[in-house]
Amino acid sequence: MRQKCRVVVLCLLAALEGASLASASGFGLFQHGARAIGQAGAFTARASDPSAMTYNPAAITKLPGLQLEAGLDMNNPTIRYTSATGSFQARHIIQFPPALYVTWRPRSGPLAFGLGYDSPFNDSLNWEPRLFPGRFITRRTEVRVYELHPVVAYDLGEGWSVAAGFRYAFGNIDRDVNTVANVQPAGVPAPPTVPVEIERNAAADVNATAWDVSVHYAAPSWGWGGVFRSAESLKGNGDVTYKPRDVPVGVPGLNAALQSTFTSGRVRESFEIPREVRAGIWYAPYPELRLELDASFQSWSSLAATDITYTPNPFNPFSRTETIPRDWKDTTGLRLGLEGNITDNFLLFGGVALEQSPVPDRTIEPGFPYGDFMVYAAGFTYNFAWVSFDMAYSYHDFDSRNASRQEPQNPGRTGTYSGRDQVFGITARWRF
Repeated sequence: MRQKCRVVVLCLLAALEGASLASASGFGLFQHGARAIGQAGAFTARASDPSAMTYNPAAITKLPGLQLEAGLDMNNPTIRYTSATGSFQARHIIQFPPALYVTWRPRSGPLAFGLGYDSPFNDSLNWEPRLFPGRFITRRTEVRVYELHPVVAYDLGEGWSVAAGFRYAFGNIDRDVNTVANVQPAGVPAPPTVPVEIERNAAADVNATAWDVSVHYAAPSWGWGGVFRSAESLKGNGDVTYKPRDVPVGVPGLNAALQSTFTSGRVRESFEIPREVRAGIWYAPYPELRLELDASFQSWSSLAATDITYTPNPFNPFSRTETIPRDWKDTTGLRLGLEGNITDNFLLFGGVALEQSPVPDRTIEPGFPYGDFMVYAAGFTYNFAWVSFDMAYSYHDFDSRNASRQEPQNPGRTGTYSGRDQVFGITARWRF
């Protein structure tokens, strides 16, 4: 037993050290449930607990009886922009995307059923400093999407199973931006006009429906799995408000002109989470040690632009719709995880991942400034007779990115975005 413990620990350390040899997070949230968080999301092929509902629903046929998993993920990103103008950091917004899964495999019959609730995309970035030069492009972006996911799986026998699921996504999309408007004071002959900086704050409730299919195969010492998830075209309506800031005092008619020009209105926003294909394979060189390698592909190239329609649009009275070029690119991710039994009840695991950002240099902007990044993860599980507890941590190290055209007031200036993220996960799993 002591020799096996040494092998497990050495393998985990080797995987973490080996990550430095790679070069280049899945965009959005690809880690759910502490056990998979601690293996950098490499769980598609095994999917051996109720978080299979997000990693590979076909695997729930291997979970006997009624099982429940409830957990909380927490991520805390730090993003910074630096140029000759200065150094600016987006406000730390700690996010708590949920993870709740229930599966049921009756004692007889080939069917299994499951229901999941988690978040495929949960990103909020607020450039709070008042003098941040990119506020005239984007001051704050938030895309929070939650998903209800019922699934039916079918056991084909001899280790094979398949599943199909329906996904209902809902949440909010917010986008805030500033502009300098030349305002004509009320009751004053034109000209003169007064320049005033205006904050525009738009928030829309969005929803979408989608589906997924999956396949799973498990043998005693190896297995594989694959998942296809369709795209989610999120659309919805909401409100837009305007807030003048640093208004000059003592200008007759200026406040009246601001109130009549920049009135609250309605906004329509959209965002597409693209289709995704994931596949993985696992192998156990001996029963106490399991290794898995996963690959994912997301077709972000379908997101050519984002349209936002304002009614009315005082920033541009000639057009209610603003088109933001995206021209994002398809991404791939590679994830390596391994898990070992230190004792019969105590499991130790770790993982690394190499993930790409879909945002190209030509359309990078303060709302989506992320570069490619590496993920380093570790965690542990303790099993009791009918309940298990998992804890995990992963560190996301983003590549720095040079970016031009981020400061409309200094068009020729180039800056750099850099960042990191930390993800914590705690989970309890019950077997009834």
